[in-house]
Amino acid sequence: MVRIYSFLVFCLFGASSLLAVNGDSTGTFFFEVKQLPVILRQISSNETISAQLYLRGGVENLTESNQGIESFAFNSAVLKDKKYADKEWGRLLSGVGAQIGAAHHKDFTIVSLRCSGEYFDKLWEVFADYVMNTGFYDERVEVTRQRMLTEIRQRKDTPDTYIRDLAEQQFYAGSPYELSPGGVESSISKVTMKDMRDYLKDNLKKRRLLLVVVGNVERKPLEKKIRKTFAKISKGKYRTARPSAIEHSQSKLEVVERDLPTNYLLGLFSAPSRRDSNYYAMSIAIDILKARLFEEVRTKRNLSYAPDAFLADYFSNYGGIYATSDHPDSTAKIMLAELGKLKTELVDEKDLRDRINMYLTRYYLSNEANAEQGLFLARAELSGVGWRQGGQIVENLRKVTATDVQRVAQKYFRKLQFVYLGNPKLIDEAVLTSM
Repeated sequence: MVRIYSFLVFCLFGASSLLAVNGDSTGTFFFEVKQLPVILRQISSNETISAQLYLRGGVENLTESNQGIESFAFNSAVLKDKKYADKEWGRLLSGVGAQIGAAHHKDFTIVSLRCSGEYFDKLWEVFADYVMNTGFYDERVEVTRQRMLTEIRQRKDTPDTYIRDLAEQQFYAGSPYELSPGGVESSISKVTMKDMRDYLKDNLKKRRLLLVVVGNVERKPLEKKIRKTFAKISKGKYRTARPSAIEHSQSKLEVVERDLPTNYLLGLFSAPSRRDSNYYAMSIAIDILKARLFEEVRTKRNLSYAPDAFLADYFSNYGGIYATSDHPDSTAKIMLAELGKLKTELVDEKDLRDRINMYLTRYYLSNEANAEQGLFLARAELSGVGWRQGGQIVENLRKVTATDVQRVAQKYFRKLQFVYLGNPKLIDEAVLTSM
């Protein structure tokens, strides 16, 4: 049944997606407009257009004192052009169901436009003005500052979010990734409008940018739009920095005592990034582990409602296991045992093929939206894989063997960095630092 369903999904979505993703179609182009790199994927099957401008570097460009400055700047910015006064801008976007905004990530910041093709020409001007003519005024900056500070403080009140923050801080200690692209209280409290203006002036340069457009857009008119707007940005100097993989000398456990209805357990381990050939085998290994944890921890023993295994998507990457439980010690032992099985036992060939098919089904479905396709192309290009080579993901996943899964498990399922949130009397440190 799984294989039949995967085949049906491929027939519905996969054929056109695979052709475009692999770069075998003329529908995807890479070109430069006055030294600004652009990826255009032409899609005529829907009327949505996604334009995403990526600022390379993410936390690599930050310091301890200005963490969150890119996010702060774009989320408190106003348009300088009198044609698009703040209120009129808001009415225009909401009236046509369009969105302009920014999102932060450890490896990049995205400034994006999403709209229907009917309004793309007009909203492109707004989008460009938002990026190139960023303005600030006291009231909006302070409202944004307080909102960001509230969100930062609330992260500690949400156990799932708080333990992830603690785990990343522990895992990336001493690395630029230890910094937060969303900011911390001490940095957001002190960043000024002048700081933001100066930062954008110094960093908004073509060498740092990548523009990705996905939708029913012709290349020549798009090039004309770019020349009129973003091509005016100066080239600047920027050296791409991609941090190396994190290596830990031993397992570690950080215990944070909290009086909670349940206990939270999260362990991270080094994992390959997209530019590593082991990435595909690790993706499948994690998917298999996730299914096994659910079966052993929840279905058979009912120790945790939602045990999980996951693979992050950073240039310096990690994988992890997670669970909440009233019996964290027993849960931890079972989870570690499942990690061990993947290191010592080959996966059944039929089970492996089924997992790969299910993984590809989710991959096709997750890349239906134009914005998601843009993000996929950008991640591949910015990570150093290259947008064209990144499209070989389907082929590479289908090549994964049981031996590959065992090999990456043996290489990476070790020296886990655990964070535990809850009652410390219910956990055995020796168990969590045994692998």
